[in-house]
Amino acid sequence: MKSIIVNEKKALALIPARGGSKRIPRKNVIEFCGKPMLAWPLGAAQASGLFDTIHVSSEDGEIIALAQSLGADVSIRRDPSLADDVTPLLPLARWVLQAFAAQGRTFDDVFILFPCSPLLEAADLVAAYALYQAHGRQRNLLTVCRAPAYAEWYFRRAENGQLLPITPGGSFIRSQELQAAYYETGTFTIFSREWLLGSSNLCDDSNYIGFELPPWRSVDIDEPADLEYAKMLFQFTNQNRQNSH
Repeated sequence: MKSIIVNEKKALALIPARGGSKRIPRKNVIEFCGKPMLAWPLGAAQASGLFDTIHVSSEDGEIIALAQSLGADVSIRRDPSLADDVTPLLPLARWVLQAFAAQGRTFDDVFILFPCSPLLEAADLVAAYALYQAHGRQRNLLTVCRAPAYAEWYFRRAENGQLLPITPGGSFIRSQELQAAYYETGTFTIFSREWLLGSSNLCDDSNYIGFELPPWRSVDIDEPADLEYAKMLFQFTNQNRQNSH
């Protein structure tokens, strides 16, 4: 698939879709509004026209077969040691880049598309890549959403019910004196090859820019309630689109 970006950077879409999931079993392949969950972000990636390769990384035979049937690259089977509950995604991305390089295939930029992102749209990917490139590919990119309240107003709650202010005294600060806070949506991220392969600290989160998504497309599906909420949002959004035509 030929990239539509003018400077001809080669972009890889990496969709990490391991087989294990405890809170929602098999959540990467369960049915979501008529398609397997994985099909939605994969379809958005294909429709964007950005990617030279769209690779689904998995150790799971069922997911690999599904991804291949949907037109994804599955030429590198994920090492099971990188498919447990605690392995971070960025070491996986580095490993995938190195595995492709061993095959003589290199990429300039890597999008990590999270498999449970059924509300992702191709236009999001295109606009985010333009923003990333406008910063000279010198900053990593996260999708973010504006938090529903100011960060200074948040509490944690102890087991006995006591509220513990994250910012002591913050709940008494007037909104006019505060700035909006943002949280990562877990939809997709963008990194350069140079950073992924050369960074000495993949956990450094000080050099990111944010691509803002609206709240109704920022659902992070971790719990069964998240799944049902995402289905309602998806159906509502599709109904509105149909009514507008």
